[in-house]
Amino acid sequence: MKAEYGNWNESKWQPVREGIDRVVLGLTAETMSCTVAECKSGNEVKPHSHPNEQIAIILQGTCDYYVDGTPYAMKPGSWIVVPANVEHYIHVYDSKEPVLNLDIFAPNRPEYTESFKKFLSQQE
Repeated sequence: MKAEYGNWNESKWQPVREGIDRVVLGLTAETMSCTVAECKSGNEVKPHSHPNEQIAIILQGTCDYYVDGTPYAMKPGSWIVVPANVEHYIHVYDSKEPVLNLDIFAPNRPEYTESFKKFLSQQE
């Protein structure tokens, strides 16, 4: 089997909503999903929950990451585990640079993979 690999810096970034773009990594993974999102100050806040466990890792910038109503101050190197079905969201409001947020989901999020594949096909 051939391994899938890439570089998010060389990928097209899919607009998600106001102030947030993302790249979906590992499109061939079967049991997990991984994304990198760029979140700009003033991003549209969208509290949500899903049946997937999630680990969010901040690679760049500063933000508050809300889980079950509690804000957690995040900076590069910070990570947080979001349990399944718990409301959460990211709020970037005073970062000197866009936040780069790596998200790992289990089980996988096929809706992310399909949406990103469709986005890439429209860019050709």
